[in-house]
Amino acid sequence: MKSRELHTTPVVVVTNYRVAPHSDGKFLHSFTPESTNTTYQFIANQEPLLEDGERYSFGYTIDNSVKWVDTSAIAKAESVDPDSSFYVARALGDELREVESRKSDERVAHAAQNGHYLGKKYAWRIYGMALPRDVFDLYLEHIDHPRVPCFTDGSPSIAYLEDGLASAIERLRTSLARVANNRFKSSLVPQRKWFRIKGISAITDKK
Repeated sequence: MKSRELHTTPVVVVTNYRVAPHSDGKFLHSFTPESTNTTYQFIANQEPLLEDGERYSFGYTIDNSVKWVDTSAIAKAESVDPDSSFYVARALGDELREVESRKSDERVAHAAQNGHYLGKKYAWRIYGMALPRDVFDLYLEHIDHPRVPCFTDGSPSIAYLEDGLASAIERLRTSLARVANNRFKSSLVPQRKWFRIKGISAITDKK
């Protein structure tokens, strides 16, 4: 399944959860949200991954009208799973990369010659959507990620070197410690006692 095909749901209540043998030797898991008759499914081992009556958000792809859940992008609604959130943000960023890179190249003016730079808004859309915009910028400031002055629509701003952004975000993900629910802290963002990680249904290119 290609990441560009990934869709996300709002929070749904899982009902009619079933597990049945599948032809490949594994098991077909299927369920419907409480509020619709839409069937979602995935292939996994026999052990249930979801609970009837519990609230989840998740990512899925569509293949010949069948909605396949990506098991790496399942999160219980009450408590954000940062790994799922970063996974979905990365997948959606991959989907946006070509368009956002082109927008940045067209709209961001800078004098750097040592690599490809992205305006900070476009960099966040590709690499940082699991985070609030300001936390993304605070983190890159703290680790001194390479940047250059730039102008966007005639206004002064900064642009980030694209090389190294993916690994920087991965380092932040592995440094997280939960404070409560969707609030986390990291020694790599010392400016904040805590900050929010978005649940996968809240990941969007809006601030």
